[in-house]
Amino acid sequence: MISKANQIKIYSYSIYHSANSYIGITLAEKSLQGLPVDIQRRPIYIPKERGIKVADLQGRSESAALSAYHGEDCLRWAKKYGIEIRLKEPEEFANWVKRWGKMSLGREELPARVYYAARGTGKEHLLDAAFFRASYIELLDVNQESVIIKILNEVGLNAQQILELAHSEAAKQTALEALEEYEKFGCPGVPTWVVEGERFWGKDRVDWVTEKVKQLCKT
Repeated sequence: MISKANQIKIYSYSIYHSANSYIGITLAEKSLQGLPVDIQRRPIYIPKERGIKVADLQGRSESAALSAYHGEDCLRWAKKYGIEIRLKEPEEFANWVKRWGKMSLGREELPARVYYAARGTGKEHLLDAAFFRASYIELLDVNQESVIIKILNEVGLNAQQILELAHSEAAKQTALEALEEYEKFGCPGVPTWVVEGERFWGKDRVDWVTEKVKQLCKT
């Protein structure tokens, strides 16, 4: 067994309500299986002052036509690779966006904090997968505390304890540091993987991430 110190470190950035992230993270998990990697999961969030949509995180705008295309493209990718996925109706998503705008925290900030609060429990991977499953199979809003409690209970974590930690200053700072790290690397969007300082953006770059790891294994 290869020691942690000798594994290739991969920084993996995503947002829980991003279909591209869900597909990309799922594909990467399968593609990197069995390779000597230490995947550093970094779920991030959209700071409230930046806006609501994923494009807002990067200071971009996205037309209705482009948004519709992304939805179609994700469905095609999921079908091609056998990934279960459901997408919300546009009207329902619009209602969610309105709700997110009224939150005191940034979009996906609470689930990101919950993930970091759960690190060290040994159930981080289960929690991470459960957030994506809730978002894209059960069509639940993981920004809602009631949904988070449901997920924490399902993966066998103490919901009250983890939520208390998630609302602490320490979890707030950890989530902020993950976002600052994402920006320090110059990540252009989600999902992005960083391997030895090299960025790979998008669900269509998973094969490239795997090739990079295999190259590093030979050196």
